[in-house]
Amino acid sequence: MTGWRFRSIVAFAVLAVVGPVNAGAQEVRGFERLDERLSPATVERLRGIAQRAERAGVPPELLRRKAMEGVSKGVTGARLEQAIELYAGRLAAARELAGPDAGPDVLAAAAEAAERGVPPGRIRAFVSANPNPLRSTVGLRVLGDLRDLGVPDGEAARGVSAALDRGLRGERLLAVSAAVRRRVGAGENPSAALRAEVDIGRGPADTRRPPGRRRPN
Repeated sequence: MTGWRFRSIVAFAVLAVVGPVNAGAQEVRGFERLDERLSPATVERLRGIAQRAERAGVPPELLRRKAMEGVSKGVTGARLEQAIELYAGRLAAARELAGPDAGPDVLAAAAEAAERGVPPGRIRAFVSANPNPLRSTVGLRVLGDLRDLGVPDGEAARGVSAALDRGLRGERLLAVSAAVRRRVGAGENPSAALRAEVDIGRGPADTRRPPGRRRPN
């Protein structure tokens, strides 16, 4: 386990053993929508997890969203509580990478990228270089996709940055990783597949070329 993740998980564990927040603290709301599908005890414990996580910089809405997703898949009781607590720990670790100003979507994307093995330094640098939350959120997801496909992390980051600089956003950027996946599935080398979809050039200066201009052979 790397140092940054260990420190963040320990910090969250310390919050966890403190117990419920004081009665005068603001209640974390939103879990009442699960009252009809979960026991009162489970809902109360989920609120407690969310309260403690909020003190570690985790937006409660992310935990509510994950809880509702779990319930929709039939996960309830202790299994759901354990899953939400683990997710809260991952988000607390991601907060250290994404920074204090990162919004919920960027934080969730950073946690997902870290879980998929994108190096911490790469996540931190990518978020710092892409302060626009839409760029960061989708870009981190594609970084995770490309890592799963075997594209080296540095080349994947340059490719995603080049695609963003060329105006690819949202579904168009996700389509890049989908196209790379098809090429890799057909037997193409992952790096070559990415280069075929995005001209990442030979260095940072090349990524500023206007869209459509190809690197000379």
